[in-house]
Amino acid sequence: MNKKILLLSALIIALFAGVSEIAAQTSKNKPSDSGVFYKITGKKLKKPSYLLGTFHLICQKDLFPLETVKTYISQTEKLMLEIDLSDPAVIKKATDGAKLPDGKTAKDYMKAEDYAKVDALFKTYVGVSFDQLAGFRPFATSILFIMSPKVIGCAAVPGYDKMLSDLATANKTPIVGLESIEDEFAALDAEPLEKQFAALAKIADDPDKSKTGFLELYRIYLTQNSADLYKFMEGEMTKDGGSTEKLLDERNAKWIPVIEKNITEKPSFIAVGGGHLGGKKGVINLLRKKGYKLTPIKL
Repeated sequence: MNKKILLLSALIIALFAGVSEIAAQTSKNKPSDSGVFYKITGKKLKKPSYLLGTFHLICQKDLFPLETVKTYISQTEKLMLEIDLSDPAVIKKATDGAKLPDGKTAKDYMKAEDYAKVDALFKTYVGVSFDQLAGFRPFATSILFIMSPKVIGCAAVPGYDKMLSDLATANKTPIVGLESIEDEFAALDAEPLEKQFAALAKIADDPDKSKTGFLELYRIYLTQNSADLYKFMEGEMTKDGGSTEKLLDERNAKWIPVIEKNITEKPSFIAVGGGHLGGKKGVINLLRKKGYKLTPIKL
């Protein structure tokens, strides 16, 4: 279990929004103009770059054909990820940062009855007492619920980001992080820890509802429609009293200058969470407003 926690901490980018109470929504965008994989051209780029929206916990059978992805990677000279997963210092900060501050545990933030409900949830779905995980932040522990075979329906594998990082490292391809691990934590901690633990207790109140919501999010991703994916997430966060501003919009805006600089210098393969692509303030629209042409490619 400790190894699993460390892996999840290193893969902080696996978080979309909370998984509780997700409601299905639809998009009027034409499927031909909404994908999760795009070719970037125009604005005097000498060679195209590529943008992939990822899903960070996925079943092996649902991975897009890796040979196809590798074909496009081979046409680029740089890999861009939300954070540089090849940097041991980043991984250590992620691991350390996944722990609650000042040696505190979940009991410092939760009512006894809520803690008991979450403990029962983890015993049922993860097979361990929550006592073993109480020193970690809610985002790390909630991921363990999601990746339970009783939820996702398989032995989940880390998504594309780690695979792409390993491939780039093996090929000695430079890797660029779009932001620091501190930026990631700042976005995740936009809400007080008490509220985050309350959301975890809400999952424990109705795990079947949360499971259904996550699987619907998963299903939408597999349709390769970034517009629907964004709408789905936006609706869920709005329902829970949050917004996409800190988790998605502000980060997207900060990434654009970094992306522009790098794709201008060398053709790059960019991989970010699928929820960052769609919407008016999504990466796709922001790059188009800068004058680039983004053409969806079906995987």
